[in-house]
Amino acid sequence: MRKSLALLAFVALFVACAAESPPTTAPTPNMQVTVSAAVAEASAVQPTVVPVSTPDPQPTATLNSAQMKTIPTLTPSSMSGSPALAAPTATPSDQKNSGGVRWQVDRNGEWSSTGNSPDCGPLEKLFTTFPIEIQHITQFARPGRTGMGGTIYIGHGALRADNSIHDRVTVRFPAEGFSLAQVSRRLESYIESSEEQIKLEFIHPCGILIRLDHLARLSNRWAIIVEEVPVGIDSRITFLPQNVHLVEVGEILSEGIGHAANTYLDFGVYDLRKKNNIASYVASDWPDWKGTIDYGICWSTFFGLEIENVLSELPAGANPLTDYCG
Repeated sequence: MRKSLALLAFVALFVACAAESPPTTAPTPNMQVTVSAAVAEASAVQPTVVPVSTPDPQPTATLNSAQMKTIPTLTPSSMSGSPALAAPTATPSDQKNSGGVRWQVDRNGEWSSTGNSPDCGPLEKLFTTFPIEIQHITQFARPGRTGMGGTIYIGHGALRADNSIHDRVTVRFPAEGFSLAQVSRRLESYIESSEEQIKLEFIHPCGILIRLDHLARLSNRWAIIVEEVPVGIDSRITFLPQNVHLVEVGEILSEGIGHAANTYLDFGVYDLRKKNNIASYVASDWPDWKGTIDYGICWSTFFGLEIENVLSELPAGANPLTDYCG
């Protein structure tokens, strides 16, 4: 009897235990899955782009629009001709002119100054050095003449040196107080030559412009000053800031003129203060040349009686007539 009671108690206890809900237990984390999820989450975040610090590039010498402007020549005899140009070794001639007066021409060919210009004084005193040695010259084409069968008008004079080697003719600047204003560099297609031709135009604050064209083989100083000016095949002009590149009277500009087969120098002087005696003729017959030939003057009397006499005896070339030189 006792054994039966004990057996019944054991069975009841077992049934009761089986009826109880088992406790909920948290699963043991899978460490590999957790790490992989963290890595994926980190990879999904886009990193902030931080620029790599690089040194500032060194600027090359360039010409900004305020200091250099290149335009096509609008007329065959246009007076309108390079960061700042890399300056050569400092010399007194490279210091800015304290006057600061500049001369400019408008679309109508009218010249004017930006301020009160100084007095020029007698031009015979301003001009003291003839550009090339007088013994080189074999022909003097007078300034103020028509050319090419009357199809063009030429305001400058021309000095031919037919008996000289073109790269052994030294050109010196003829006057004092001037600075470079306009430049043209070109290779000329009408002649078989690789000799670069350079035109330099200088302006005095008082209002006188000097043109020297067909320079070859510039001196080191002037080659550096104009090295940023583009070389073309026509007479495009580049304007430079006036009163910056000053030139000394007698200073050597080049060691050559023209080409090996065509040795000559164009030399013109223009008085920008007032128009000349043929201004009305220019306006009516040569309107495309306004601003140039209506300011040209005769310069053959500026260098003393001896040079004046030599020039007067030289042949004038195709056209001996001149409107400038009486």
